[in-house]
Amino acid sequence: NDNNNNSAINYLADYQGGMHKLLLMDEDLEKLARFRPRLELLASKHGATVTQAIPTMLELLPGGCSKGHGVKKLCEALGVAVSEELLALGDAENDAGMLEDAAIGVAVGNACPMAMDAADFIMRECHEEGGAGLAMELFGFDA
Repeated sequence: NDNNNNSAINYLADYQGGMHKLLLMDEDLEKLARFRPRLELLASKHGATVTQAIPTMLELLPGGCSKGHGVKKLCEALGVAVSEELLALGDAENDAGMLEDAAIGVAVGNACPMAMDAADFIMRECHEEGGAGLAMELFGFDA
């Protein structure tokens, strides 16, 4: 529906909020692992959250912000019932909320444990092996 799309675009264009996301990146995975507890403590003191999308990156997000929340808002604007109509696919920690909320949450074969725990179904195939397309076929979505 064009009216829903326009209202979502207008909302984003008019948004006056503060920080959206702070990314901390390093190729040294051990360094990130050592730093994460300190970042989580800082986040908890300020109502923020810490998540991880890829092994070399930590994300610091304002409270209430997440991929799952963003997907809910987009679905709301498009008239999609998240718990009834959404097929969500993911592989990372930051996908967990989205996978839990979706009608069908699918983790690909190489997903992290948190994504696998949140999913309704775990593919054997990894995302590099076409897991997303296979999931769409398996659950009756046209690829």
